[in-house]
Amino acid sequence: MHLRLVEDKRAKSKSFFLKRSSDYFDNNLLTFLKKYFKEHKQDVRICLHKNSSSIHHDMIILQKKKNFYKPHKHLKKGETYHIITGSMICLLFNNKGKIVKKCLIKKNNIFRTPINTFHTMIPTSNYVIYHESKLGPFLKKGDSIFPKWADQIKNLKL
Repeated sequence: MHLRLVEDKRAKSKSFFLKRSSDYFDNNLLTFLKKYFKEHKQDVRICLHKNSSSIHHDMIILQKKKNFYKPHKHLKKGETYHIITGSMICLLFNNKGKIVKKCLIKKNNIFRTPINTFHTMIPTSNYVIYHESKLGPFLKKGDSIFPKWADQIKNLKL
């Protein structure tokens, strides 16, 4: 399988960009994500946008079950998740850490997080693969706001 990917060595998690803007996401890349997960047992993403400075970001993300994704919010951005395979719970919180919405999303479901709302995702299948879409650019500092109570919900029972 010939892959059309370039690794983003500056990213926090394992990330790749498409080599050419004319490339598109297909089953070969879905197979790559699954194979990468099977070999490395870690999250991985393929970015469909040109770079971190792009004004719109589209990513195909594989996240594994039992990882903790710290609740966070974006002051000027919402996010849309479209499940490709697997399932996850999306939680929305008020500013004090109380859950205000819990939504199980499965294959072909779409969920939108509101702007300026704390949220997290919890994979419920062995891994979940989803398309995430949001405004760019990615700002290393200030892009995600983490509340003081975020670590306290690490072992949250749903």
